[in-house]
Amino acid sequence: MTYIPHERVAINWHETGEAFTLSLPWLSMDIDVDKADRPWIEEATHYLHLEPANQNVQKFIEHLKDYPIFYSTPRRLEDFQGKDLEPCHTLSVDCSTPRAFLETFGCEVVDDLKPDILPQWTWDQEKILKKAQIKGTDLYDPLSLVTYLICYRLEWESTSWSGQDGFGQFLEKLLKEDEEKFFQVIGWISKQSWYVTMESGNSMKPALTTFPRLKEWVMHFMHDEAGHYKFMEQVFEDLGLDKEAFPVASGTQWLLKSHKRVASISPLAFSAMINLFEAAYYEGQDPISRVIKLSSKPYAARGYDLHYKINQEHRHCDMPLNLSSRLDPQTRDHGLLTLGLFEQTLYFLDQLEIKLAKRFQS
Repeated sequence: MTYIPHERVAINWHETGEAFTLSLPWLSMDIDVDKADRPWIEEATHYLHLEPANQNVQKFIEHLKDYPIFYSTPRRLEDFQGKDLEPCHTLSVDCSTPRAFLETFGCEVVDDLKPDILPQWTWDQEKILKKAQIKGTDLYDPLSLVTYLICYRLEWESTSWSGQDGFGQFLEKLLKEDEEKFFQVIGWISKQSWYVTMESGNSMKPALTTFPRLKEWVMHFMHDEAGHYKFMEQVFEDLGLDKEAFPVASGTQWLLKSHKRVASISPLAFSAMINLFEAAYYEGQDPISRVIKLSSKPYAARGYDLHYKINQEHRHCDMPLNLSSRLDPQTRDHGLLTLGLFEQTLYFLDQLEIKLAKRFQS
């Protein structure tokens, strides 16, 4: 497999030559360099975009592949032959517009979500698909598509309210103004997390029979996620809040229902969508935990910390890649379904946070 650095990766060496900064719209890292490693790393950073196949470029990315800074180059069609991979299934979903997609997808959109249906697609679908197209065919490498899609999502989010930490800033401001309201919002967030962790196994269950070649990995992930709702119940206990007093938002329900739907019709969309449940990469601590620790009840963050620690240690962010690497080449229909599902679901969730912030700011 050949790694391709994302086109927005920038490298800036420090004046001392002993470190450099790697930056993307969604990530910035300062990396120290040992004197003995400097020659090959300098060559790698010089040829990063000029010659991605360069041996030192590949070595460089291999050292940093825990972070979403790359995508994989499409394999040849013959590379898939002779392997026990999940086939690409026949699909009948009209993805020409968001409304056509939702009308033919087979998953109900409740009334309070309808105002947030996109009037038209805004993502550059052709750009994403082109990154994954298998040479000489009208098929797409599922691993290439998913690895590039994750980066595309992060780039898109860097321009959105949520991606620019609008929600985090709202929480910090609310904490300073009214701690009781802040705890109510944390309760609301925790209820969404509780519901997701409670229902995630149910949403994945159809894939065990629909996509038999993924069964072992899906079962492993389901077992790994089992019982995680208890972490959120710990948060409610520490805050002295009644879990039942908080609703499960329609957008949160859509997230689980739509994942369950693709668990029956599209192994590509099913695999990719796990990225919407898990962090794309892991930083020092959970962002909600960080804000709770600024409050008068910092111990209430431990449920988030324990959940984050397990996900981090078990590398749940890699699950979309693990699953997509076990799929046959994909048709354009499955690619468009996956892109449309990502864009519309992320928009539902983004609007959900914005509306919650407005409600508590009024």
